[in-house]
Amino acid sequence: ANIGKDDTAFSHVPEHGFSLFLANRSKTIHFVRHAEGTHNEANTAYGDDTPCTFSTPGSWRYMDARLTDKGIDQCVQVRRSQLKGVKPELIIVSPFTRTLQTAHIIFGGSHVPFMVHSLCQERYGLFTCDKKRTKTEIVADMAPVYADTGDTIDFDSFG
Repeated sequence: ANIGKDDTAFSHVPEHGFSLFLANRSKTIHFVRHAEGTHNEANTAYGDDTPCTFSTPGSWRYMDARLTDKGIDQCVQVRRSQLKGVKPELIIVSPFTRTLQTAHIIFGGSHVPFMVHSLCQERYGLFTCDKKRTKTEIVADMAPVYADTGDTIDFDSFG
């Protein structure tokens, strides 16, 4: 929205001291965590993070974990019940498969552009679930899913 010549562009509350807030130029940011992934399911069943720790035999099966059926259902429920009045202009998502799946199930088909950005990802540490596949593998896997619903997805910011 443009600020007209006669519009008040700044708000000031004397009790709060001096402030300049561009009333017509503010954005609301919503953060959504990924739904249940295979690594979450394994950790819950075990009782702690042991199944996804690098030193645990078999932990590499959780690398770049995907959503479970329960996780997919969680996304569907959010899409059905939690988005009333939410009208995003851009969806920024980390490059992990579970986050790309979550974002697509919740917001796919809404004609809002998606941007994949590496600065949104969890840092590589003790857990195999935080090691992602190569960009080539993820793009090959996920780009057709987004294209199928007519969504644009920008993988250029994905290092």
